[in-house]
Amino acid sequence: MMKKLALACCMVGGLAACGGDGGSDHPTAPPIPPTPPAPTAPQPPGDLLSVACTGCGALDANTYAGTSVGVWRHVNATAAPVDVPVNIRGLSGHDVTLVFTNQGAEPQAMPALPLVPKASASAVGKTWRLDGEDSAVMRRVGEFNAHGWARLAATRPLAALEAREARIAPRQVVLNESRTWHDAEDQPHMATLLRQSQASDGTVVNFWIEDAERGPAKVSDATIDALAASFLGPGKVYDLLTHVGGPLWGAHGYAELIPGAGQPLDIVILKLTSDNPSARLMGYFYSRDVIRRSAGLPHSNEAVGFFLNSESLYAAGDAALKQAASTMAHEGMHLQNFYRRGAGHGPKYLFDTWLDEATAMMMEDFAGHAIDPAVNDIRDVRFRDYVRIRNGMYNCSLTTWEPFGETCESYSVSGSLGGFLNRQLGAGFFSRLLRDVSSEKSLEVLDAAIRAEATGAGLGEQLRRFSATAGSLMRATDSPAGYGFPARVDGALRLPVIDPQNLAGLRALTQTVPTQLQPYASIPIVRPAMHGIYSERVSVPPGTALSVVIQ
Repeated sequence: MMKKLALACCMVGGLAACGGDGGSDHPTAPPIPPTPPAPTAPQPPGDLLSVACTGCGALDANTYAGTSVGVWRHVNATAAPVDVPVNIRGLSGHDVTLVFTNQGAEPQAMPALPLVPKASASAVGKTWRLDGEDSAVMRRVGEFNAHGWARLAATRPLAALEAREARIAPRQVVLNESRTWHDAEDQPHMATLLRQSQASDGTVVNFWIEDAERGPAKVSDATIDALAASFLGPGKVYDLLTHVGGPLWGAHGYAELIPGAGQPLDIVILKLTSDNPSARLMGYFYSRDVIRRSAGLPHSNEAVGFFLNSESLYAAGDAALKQAASTMAHEGMHLQNFYRRGAGHGPKYLFDTWLDEATAMMMEDFAGHAIDPAVNDIRDVRFRDYVRIRNGMYNCSLTTWEPFGETCESYSVSGSLGGFLNRQLGAGFFSRLLRDVSSEKSLEVLDAAIRAEATGAGLGEQLRRFSATAGSLMRATDSPAGYGFPARVDGALRLPVIDPQNLAGLRALTQTVPTQLQPYASIPIVRPAMHGIYSERVSVPPGTALSVVIQ
């Protein structure tokens, strides 16, 4: 929905956020039932802890091979805590990480656990928080994207498609034409159409630039040309978007939405924020603009597209163009999600904000190689922040949207899990997820898409594996199958490996065990440099999975 660059938190080329504080019109989804442990090796009777990997360092329920990563697990599918004795021999200075993963929709009381001191980076403070003008814009756009179309459509029946399309013709514009565009604060900007190109599927793509923002010292003609090439070149952002998710706009059955067939795509470059170098909006998609203008929406731009912030392009260097290209992938996915789900099937099928944002970041992940093989937002920003901000984003609920909050940063949470699922399940899973309308509830849609790709392993199991990977900073060189962030190639879509061990010097560990484990969240507890037999009786809360990782 909205993307923002937070320079205090990101390396060069990193993108810090997009969207707003939007929630959902959807009812709360029931918890996804924990996935029962699949048998991986015969276990002695009475063992509550089982081997959770194949061809790995876990030889049996009580033996570590001494090399490679070993993973064990217990899934408590009962309504009461379960004491799990952990007795594993074969250690010689290895780290043991206990990772608790809440697989349900209710918080669970955490047991009292001793913490063993371990070197930890200083947690990042509040430099990431947004406030003032930018925060207000994010909240306004996020709220409308989550609720606005649903409120409007709830009181109106579907119009007959033929009558709808015949009544209003698509808007036609010509090069050098000027018009007024309204930003998210309803402020007018006069902009001129400077580039008009055609995408590979025949869609006309217009690049508009605010008149006052055009020039050698601001956004030059060369910058606009480079921006268009990064979006429309063969195998670039537009082609990847349509490859995985279909058209960004088209036929629909709603009289309240602007026409479908023949509609151009408008990319509008305006000055969207004040001159604040520490935190700038990169851009946003505002669903208001695809709804016809009315007394209730007098400032709808009646256009299919999204906005970019001209200030982010002033430098006109490679980094600025790469950031803009990634932003176009992100906002293009928001637009595509709105059309495919909200217009194609109805507002009840729109993703909840946490999943809408996750898919936008997953698209950035897949598009990254086409923009620059050396840069990847999930690796360089999202996952890095997931493990380093304060005590890590581990105990932050996946389904509670808190962008740049006091204790949680939801972009890091959704983006990191999305990067894991991309690498484990691939582009076929991602495309299936985008199109899945088997339920109106986002948790159920994600679970169904996972199960279609990984038989017997739904969201609960994938969340456990992600948590075990992230919580232990599982090294990439010998992560067992089903764990880690391995490199992946799916045709034109390429993903780089992410090695969590590269972040060991940045990772911030919890200094106190929280009283509650949040829904769809995790907590890692490290037992460093263990020798001989590691033995501990661990209380596992209801609806929670315990993973034991040794490396």
